[in-house]
Formats: sequence, structure tokens, C-alpha cells
Amino acid sequence: MKSKPIRILVVDDHFMVRLGLISAISTEADIEVVGEASNGAEAIQAFAHLQPDITLMDGILPDVHGVETTRRILDQYPQARIILVSINDTAEDVHRALQAGAWGYIPKSCEKDSIVRAIRAVAAGERFLPPELSRKLSERNLQPLLSTREMEVLHLIARGLANKQIAAELSVGETTIKSHVAHILEKLDAPDRTRAVTLAMERGLLRM
Repeated sequence: MKSKPIRILVVDDHFMVRLGLISAISTEADIEVVGEASNGAEAIQAFAHLQPDITLMDGILPDVHGVETTRRILDQYPQARIILVSINDTAEDVHRALQAGAWGYIPKSCEKDSIVRAIRAVAAGERFLPPELSRKLSERNLQPLLSTREMEVLHLIARGLANKQIAAELSVGETTIKSHVAHILEKLDAPDRTRAVTLAMERGLLRM
């Protein structure tokens, strides 16, 4: 007896990207695209209507971020299996997606074979990350995490504020800010504030 195909919902705000993705995976006998959406609101509505086996979710949508859309779908449908497909592939991006409940994460630059492997793996109940993203995530987990306050200070550093200005912004003493800055530099292994911002952007901690 022939098994039912894996039913897919494709979410991406670019028509040509959706078309290319649908065309690529629809050639597989065990995969069937049952719907598409161009933003977060449409994705949530389409999921409710279609109840697909797998959702391929764009990481950057015009209304609601792909990770937040994933979270909202899972709040209503805990059984949902969602794979993030994004141009952003830093360790922090992957971590946020998995924290939201995504079953997999693949970069938009990947080949068709990787997408198909991800779909089949997640449909079989397995998590999926390409080896490169698994390595980045492992390295992230070995690094000291910045506290919420340190992240606030880092964002203000990135805006070009000096310690005195940051202290005023956060209503704390300048000595406290100097201590936070020292901890940030130590945790990011950065020699100065400029390099700290650069490293934070490379790791996905900051978006400019």
C-alpha cells in the first residue's frame, strides 16, 4: 500500500522564492505542497485551515518575524512541525528558532537535497540541522552568555553612546556601566568596544 505524501505549507514573502521552492520539492513523489503564505498572518490562517505535516517558514516576514510566527502557531497547535528557512544563519538565529519550537533550521542558500532531507527527517520525528549550523550552535553553547542588562548596554554601545550617556539612559552610575562593559568585553573576548559590537553582529546578538 502506497504511503501518503508529506503535506507541506510553504511560507515566504517573495513570490519567486515560493515558486522556486515549490517547484523543487514537488518533484519528489513523497512530498506534496498543499498551500502557501506570504506573511505571518497568512501562515497562521493557512496552518489552521490545512493542518500540514511540515511548514517551511521564512525567517524574515514583512509583518511578524518567522520565529514569532512559529511560536504563535505552536501555541495553538503543539503538534506542528516547522522548519525555519532563512538567510540568517548565525548561532543566535538558530538558537532562537529552536527555543521557539522549530524542528529544524536550514539556510536559504542550501541545495534542494538538504531541503528534502530536512523535510523527510522532521516528518519522521527527527530534528534537523545541517552540520555547519550544528557546529555553530555547539560553539555558542560553550560561550558565556550576556545578561539582559549587558545586552542593553551592548545595544547602547552599538548606537555610539559613551559610558556617561549609557548610565543616564539606564539610570545607573557610570561605575556600574564601566563594570558591565568590562564583562561584555571579557565574555565576547573583544579587545575594545568596537570589536565587541562587530563580534556581536557576527554572532547574531545584534541586528543593525
